[in-house]
Amino acid sequence: MPPTPDAARLHAAVAALELVVDDATCDTRAAAVPSYGEPRPTSTVTLRGGGLAGRGEHVGWTPAAHAAFAGACADVPRGRTSVGEWSAALAASVRHPYDRAALEAAAIDLACRQRRTSLFRLAGVAPRPVRYVVSYARLADPSAALATGDELKLDVDPAWSDDVLVALARSGRVAIVDFKGRDGGAERVARALPAALLEDPPLPWPPVVRARTSLDAAIVAPDDVDAADPPPAAVNLKPARMGGPLAALDAAARAARRAIPVYLGGMFEIGIGRAQLHVLAALLASDGPNDVAPIATDGLPAARPPRLVVPDADGFGA
Repeated sequence: MPPTPDAARLHAAVAALELVVDDATCDTRAAAVPSYGEPRPTSTVTLRGGGLAGRGEHVGWTPAAHAAFAGACADVPRGRTSVGEWSAALAASVRHPYDRAALEAAAIDLACRQRRTSLFRLAGVAPRPVRYVVSYARLADPSAALATGDELKLDVDPAWSDDVLVALARSGRVAIVDFKGRDGGAERVARALPAALLEDPPLPWPPVVRARTSLDAAIVAPDDVDAADPPPAAVNLKPARMGGPLAALDAAARAARRAIPVYLGGMFEIGIGRAQLHVLAALLASDGPNDVAPIATDGLPAARPPRLVVPDADGFGA
């Protein structure tokens, strides 16, 4: 998971893109997502300008959050500007990070289409196949997850026996163990799974845990990367939680300056937002344990190849 030294340059290039916004619409629906456990509310915002359209996905957890977002879409800035200026104007009037993230992603998508370019071309790189993990909530018995053959991110269960930990270690497929700030015997898990990152283990961190700690919940803004002390072994960047792709790029640039590896994480994006996560993962952390696995929705299976192939097409996400 090498840090990405080009994130700052890419941030500047994206922010400088010229953008024309004439109109905004929002489509909200409920999707059947088996791994979510109930119908997943989802909204797609579409910005239009110059005869083209750009899209972003809202990740709010409740119908009320999506209804509020639909109202916010009616008041987005319009006219000719740059992506950076547009996002700054948006931040002055739209407070919730999920709202800003969806709108900013749509603006980047539209600006790239208006320029007939992509984030890969702006960065001067070709897409790299993306390593990813499949995430599971707390499993008392993870044997079924191991049987899939996928690389895994597992929520820790304090009741895991020594036999369970041995089976996880022998599989060689556990990339991340997520503690979510709760007690789960972090030192015991660290010794049993010496190759896994330990995401959000509770304090205090003994040395064996500190050396492999990754931060997720604490990273809600780029400044949080600078504030992490001691530097973690990695940080999980979630654009939706941070308020948009520009903040994620800024955070990646700050992580690079501190030699902190990054990986991308999702928040149950099921549409264009997941495709955009794949683009960012291909740019910033193609070899990292990216929590961006394809998700089955509306009865359609999720193909899970060994690595995700991300196309270089105009826009931001296919």
